Amino acid sequence: FTFVSEFLEMSVKIIKVGFCVAYDWFLLKRSIPLIYPWADSICLSIDKNRKTWSGTTYAFDETDFRSFVDSIDVHKKIDVYEDDFSPEGLSAMENDTRQRMLMAKRMGPGGWHIQIDSDEYFLNFEACVQKLKAINSNPTGNEKPINVCTLCVPLIKRLASGFLFVDFQKSIPETFPFATTRPEYKRARLSGHFNILIQEFVVHETWARSDDELWLKMTNWGHASEELNKDAIRLSYYNLWKVLDEYNYQYITNFHPAISYTWPALQFIQAATVEEFFKKFQPVKPLSDIQLWLRNSRNVARVKKVLKMISKA
Repeated sequence: FTFVSEFLEMSVKIIKVGFCVAYDWFLLKRSIPLIYPWADSICLSIDKNRKTWSGTTYAFDETDFRSFVDSIDVHKKIDVYEDDFSPEGLSAMENDTRQRMLMAKRMGPGGWHIQIDSDEYFLNFEACVQKLKAINSNPTGNEKPINVCTLCVPLIKRLASGFLFVDFQKSIPETFPFATTRPEYKRARLSGHFNILIQEFVVHETWARSDDELWLKMTNWGHASEELNKDAIRLSYYNLWKVLDEYNYQYITNFHPAISYTWPALQFIQAATVEEFFKKFQPVKPLSDIQLWLRNSRNVARVKKVLKMISKA
């Protein structure tokens, strides 16, 4: 009986992790090892024509990619899913959302659906999994759906002496929904489900690229069809980024291209590698236990919604 129960426990895939893979696939070499031990299954979805969501063909080292997957996947958890994720007639964001929905379908219903990008690094994925299972030990997908969000620390620029990253000062850091009990994505990973926040941290290597890599990202990622949809806007942010250094960063405030105050300021940590940044970065939980409880309460959210409607009446 013990053997049977252990086998059944192993066969149930509760923690399902999906990655959208493209031109920066090599960052998986950093992100997958951070989550692999605690994932029950991992899906790597990649456009079969090696095109971005904007339809641009990119260089891709097939041999190195396959070699990495073979070397890391010692427990045969990884499914490489190739499909047409860049059909003509859709915007970059629409293709982004479509790929996530197709990947969720590929991973099947039930369990926790987690979607991570190659450049997102969980500082403590084990703690995230423990908190997800405390919320629901094995979602079927038929319950009232919820999303779970985590805190994000964007890396903005890699300098010779270290990294510039977003300093949220006394405000709550940027958040994003990384897990859901029912994947029904409307815009990238966003849906209309209720959001619960856990105070774990993800380092996002978003703009900390080489010049060419950042320009490729700015012109091809999902947001390229939205807040960076004009050449002049894109070039302006790119030129601002190019002049940032360890001396002038302190004068940059409220510079997120979509909602400016999302990135209120910058800070600098001296580090030779991203891994060294992990060790030196000291995350501080922005909310007390009672503040977190209030934020995660559906009842409190309903009251706030009613009060907001009354104030507008």
